Amino acid sequence: MESQLVDPAILGQFVDALISEKYPDQPETNFANLREKAIKALDFQILKSILGSLTKEQGAELNQLLDNPSSDETTFENFFKDYGINLEAVLKDTMVKFKDDFMKGAQNA
Repeated sequence: MESQLVDPAILGQFVDALISEKYPDQPETNFANLREKAIKALDFQILKSILGSLTKEQGAELNQLLDNPSSDETTFENFFKDYGINLEAVLKDTMVKFKDDFMKGAQNA
């Protein structure tokens, strides 16, 4: 399942900021591979956190929405709102944990 929940550009900006903080004054080109791996890892962790907050039935429904090309931002907002899931809090918590792991040098961050 490929994420449509978080814009890849936003993930890239977040990872770029982490790399700049962890490796100041070094050219971005030195970290292209790390950047791509980190974006994929962050995206995976976000999806894992979101799916972990859903029931099995809700997860199946979300998968259907993700697979539907006509699903848009409003569709996802309504899905989470209808089930009382604070997506912003899940994203924030996941990104904070990812940052901590990344800065400590965790291999899967």
